[in-house]
Amino acid sequence: MNRVLIIEDETATAEAVKEALALDDISADIASDGESGLEKLKSNNYDLILLDLKMPGLSGDEVLSEIRKQDPFIDVIIYTNYTEFADIKKLANIGIDGYINKGPKADLVELISAIKEKIAPLNDETISALLKDIPNAEE
Repeated sequence: MNRVLIIEDETATAEAVKEALALDDISADIASDGESGLEKLKSNNYDLILLDLKMPGLSGDEVLSEIRKQDPFIDVIIYTNYTEFADIKKLANIGIDGYINKGPKADLVELISAIKEKIAPLNDETISALLKDIPNAEE
């Protein structure tokens, strides 16, 4: 089962995302601030992190910098109301794998689709087709 870490200080938002992921058999843990998110990352394996930018304590960019020190390869999607281009560009330079606005027009289905695409970019049909092209070692 795939695992996602949601670092989000808005409890209702985090719970809604967690419940939506569960419908697609994706397990999620919630951290209500950056410090607890980094602690969870140290002691658990995750396939993806969903990160808010504006939280108490460490800011999202500080958390992202620490995430990259702990695991430079984990996918991180920024999920925030904050849309300042200069800050998003700075985050892209640190290393984000996606950005989704959680504002009033946010689409939970779009968010779950983006997470699923990052976790498993190849569907079963594509994987089967790729495997057919691999020579059999026994031949």
